[in-house]
Amino acid sequence: MAVAARNRRPLDVSSKHRVLSLNRVVRHWPIWPCILVLLFLSVASVLAGEAPRERGLLFEVRSASSSAPSFLFGTMHSEDPRVTGLPATVQAAFDACPGLALEVVPDAPAIIKAMMTMTYTDGRTLEQVLPARLYQRVKEALEARGMGEEAFKDFKPWAVMTQLSIPPAETGEFLDLRLYRSAVAAGKGVKGLETMEEQLAIFDELAEADQVALLDETLAASALMPVLFRQLTEAYLQRDLLRLQALSDASLRESEPRLAALFRATIIDARNRRMAERMRPLLDEGGWFIAIGALHLAGDSGVLSLLRRSGYGVSVLY
Repeated sequence: MAVAARNRRPLDVSSKHRVLSLNRVVRHWPIWPCILVLLFLSVASVLAGEAPRERGLLFEVRSASSSAPSFLFGTMHSEDPRVTGLPATVQAAFDACPGLALEVVPDAPAIIKAMMTMTYTDGRTLEQVLPARLYQRVKEALEARGMGEEAFKDFKPWAVMTQLSIPPAETGEFLDLRLYRSAVAAGKGVKGLETMEEQLAIFDELAEADQVALLDETLAASALMPVLFRQLTEAYLQRDLLRLQALSDASLRESEPRLAALFRATIIDARNRRMAERMRPLLDEGGWFIAIGALHLAGDSGVLSLLRRSGYGVSVLY
């Protein structure tokens, strides 16, 4: 069942130890868990009607309220140099904007909040929650990635699922984090379209049985994930949003239908609407470089279509 508020206790000694160990754990742990699971387990909204068949990653967005354009950039949670190295057109747009907006600002308080949300604080452990055979499989999979049992013993099933849904981190220099650090170094204003609490609630409020089922599915598909990630990366580098959708759709079809529908409704459609709505004041102000996961862009209920229907001028630049 979902974790109840009454089970949350004040920070105890073991929790303090987890915070102090943050640097050690975060080397293995994604800063953007929702985005990564989205890459592997969800699909951008099914194209309905005649949505624009977009091919691109960088879009200029103009508002009637501002003479200065803003830019919307589709990202991928990857440390591949081909992804993290911005093309000249994208770099120029980034440099021209005094503000950067991300899905979530990955600052220290957000990371600590994420780590605390990912772990049980009611005295339970992962081993107590999972069936014995599944726990052993999880233990073997995480130890193969260099994570000892002490590092993950308090994690919730959904948190382990996010870890196992991505390739092991080598540098930790993911695209979103590089954009954030570049913005801070340049003195740009930085905003988040969502809070860490909002992103993590999507997973943390799942029934515990659903978390366990998704973790089991993730382990079962683990051998296929490197291939899928390579395919997603190639589609991203080709700026092919429809190919990204097709790959994600094929992955989602392997999931249990009820859980697939839940992910589609909560991780894609609802978040698209929320982010598009929160972009509007920034777009009306002008001068913002907005970076969100590329799978949020296309489709009839994607962010590009939502902005166009709200009266914004949207054109592809790269």
